[in-house]
Amino acid sequence: MLALTRYQLAVLGHSQRYLPPTLVYLASVGIVFNHGSAPVVPEFAVTAGALCAVACWLTVALVDAEDPIQRLVTKSHTRRRGAVPLAVACSVLICCAALTTAVVLWVLWRRESVEAGSLGFGVLAQSACSCLGVAIGLACSRLLVPRIGYSVLIAVFALLAVLFVRPIPLVNPMLRAMGSNENLSTAVPLGAAASALALALTILLVTAVSARRS
Repeated sequence: MLALTRYQLAVLGHSQRYLPPTLVYLASVGIVFNHGSAPVVPEFAVTAGALCAVACWLTVALVDAEDPIQRLVTKSHTRRRGAVPLAVACSVLICCAALTTAVVLWVLWRRESVEAGSLGFGVLAQSACSCLGVAIGLACSRLLVPRIGYSVLIAVFALLAVLFVRPIPLVNPMLRAMGSNENLSTAVPLGAAASALALALTILLVTAVSARRS
């Protein structure tokens, strides 16, 4: 699995498809955390939501970086069902962890004093949105949806739904709690758990569908 994850990271790196979402995200982080006296938790809610979209983008881009023939070769070498979706998820989560680290370093540099608890809630929210973004990206990628146009439409509507529709109990309650800076000790862990569960179920779904198609 480690070798396959390294291979997926190399594919993403050589394709350079990570550059547009990464640059847009880093620019948004610089804009959001530009006010030295503003509370950091509501700002983390904005960057976490943005990271969800970035994770989805990176996942679709990574899957589409391989043509169908090359993907079949990769599957034949792994000889394990679910190895490819899991490696894609791990690769994108590593990228999101690097972006989260960049956000934390930027916050510590721009702010004179940041509470450890607020920083911890921010990192956990970033991780939750990363997992959910990867889950949406896998479900909308070529592994399930054959055409890129449909992938984009489904991904956009799915992101809008999970980020802004209140009845969907994934990250929307967490982000709203962070926006008001209330009930963080309950909402943020629940959002992280729900996102991790969604990612695990999506990997199982993609694995099952891929096995039927092959």
